[in-house]
Amino acid sequence: RLARLFRLVRIMRFKMFKELKLMAMGLLSGIRALAWAIVLLMVVIYMISIVTKSFFGDYHEEFSTVGAGMFTLFRCFTEACETYEGDPIPEKLYLRGGFYFQVGYILVTMLVTVGLFNLILAVFIDNVTKSQNQRKQKELGDSAIETEVKLKMLLARFINEPTSSKASSHMMGRFSEDVTNKLSNLTDVAKKRHQLEQRVCADEAFKLLKECNINITRGIFQAWLRDSEFVKILDEADVDISNRFELFNILDVDLGGELSPHELLTGLLSLRGEVTKGDVIYILLRVRDMTHRMEQLQQDVRSLTSGPLGAESRLG
Repeated sequence: RLARLFRLVRIMRFKMFKELKLMAMGLLSGIRALAWAIVLLMVVIYMISIVTKSFFGDYHEEFSTVGAGMFTLFRCFTEACETYEGDPIPEKLYLRGGFYFQVGYILVTMLVTVGLFNLILAVFIDNVTKSQNQRKQKELGDSAIETEVKLKMLLARFINEPTSSKASSHMMGRFSEDVTNKLSNLTDVAKKRHQLEQRVCADEAFKLLKECNINITRGIFQAWLRDSEFVKILDEADVDISNRFELFNILDVDLGGELSPHELLTGLLSLRGEVTKGDVIYILLRVRDMTHRMEQLQQDVRSLTSGPLGAESRLG
């Protein structure tokens, strides 16, 4: 039966069970945090049980021992706070303890149900979320080379087999017959080879595209986004294409209205996954470097204008 159970676990490799896999992995990653949460809860209940046994152990069977008191307190904090006969415990203890029990009951209930339970929930969710993000980033890193190869070969095939638009015909005019044949052979051969050989073919095809100075216009790129194969690869690479109109503007860094193959490839690979701390730090360091360069340039300009040449130009 265990062997059959492990066989069922293998089905989670399929894409349709992605959500189930995420829940199962999240539960496994949060087990340690959940275990420590249970320990913390038991310690708090144990301490309160000692107090309740001292005050109410002689009058109520539910608090006669520390173990019975812990079980009773757990029931009070989670579900039914009743005696073995079905009477509400807070009312019975209030008749004996009065105002002091009332204050203590409110404080303990707020501490455990509002404070401790929410703290446990927050720590558990934070732990699961971090583990899921780390696992997702690792998966993106492991599949980076495979995704790059797929995108390179797809770009080579799309450019080599353009649509009937004028922009596509103009782009094909930059290809010689020899380049077209090489691209066709590389794309056909790559479908039948292993991953390492596919990578070599993809690099060679992409090198040919760069040498031909191919540029992809907005119209061509929008046509590609309507292709199911192109969309499928972007979806598998975790590239968000929900706003397809703005995607070209995001990738067009120099605002030239066209995308080079290198610009398109690096842009799509950079869009994979969620924004991470590394992305933010990278931008911060780049901005600092640019600021330092601008300050250095400003100082150089000031030194030139205040030097002998600057003085002569002002006199002239």
